Amino acid sequence: MEMMSGDSKIQKGLDALCAGKDFTQGVKDMTDRVEKGISRLKAVIDDNRATAEKLLKRGRYAVEDGMEETARAIKRNPFGFMAIAFVAGAAIGMLAPRIGRQA
Repeated sequence: MEMMSGDSKIQKGLDALCAGKDFTQGVKDMTDRVEKGISRLKAVIDDNRATAEKLLKRGRYAVEDGMEETARAIKRNPFGFMAIAFVAGAAIGMLAPRIGRQA
């Protein structure tokens, strides 16, 4: 709805300009509207930048916590993780030659 009222205000301003009425006032009004729009846009960009920075920090902390938790789990059960690594390596070793031949 705001766009409709803004468009009608712009149209009225353009009509006034075309009719030669208050040319300088019409220019000032349009300049003020553009400046308000720019200031609103800058505010939105700053808010979104701050939100993005917070999300990046949260993500970084989550990854660090995950790495620490993984290290603790490996220290508690090293043989289980060695078995998982062996199976994963064997599976990759069996698939890699076949993929290499097809290429």
